[in-house]
Amino acid sequence: MPPIRSEYTQKLAKQEGKILLALSDLQEGRIQSIRAAAKLYDIPRSTLQKRADGRLSRVDTPPNGRKLTQLEEDSLVE
Repeated sequence: MPPIRSEYTQKLAKQEGKILLALSDLQEGRIQSIRAAAKLYDIPRSTLQKRADGRLSRVDTPPNGRKLTQLEEDSLVE
């Protein structure tokens, strides 16, 4: 049974899917510009530009208050 998601979480998942599709189309040459991809997939151009430049999604970024890297944390746990 799939997980039950809130409306906000569903919106984020849907937008993330659109971003990934747009980036895929840009890399494969089906769409020529970021502006055209943003308009076609109905996502902000600035978001798509930043993601194309390599910025991670908010879900994938580490929290601001994190003091240790994942490697340091793993070594302490062992």
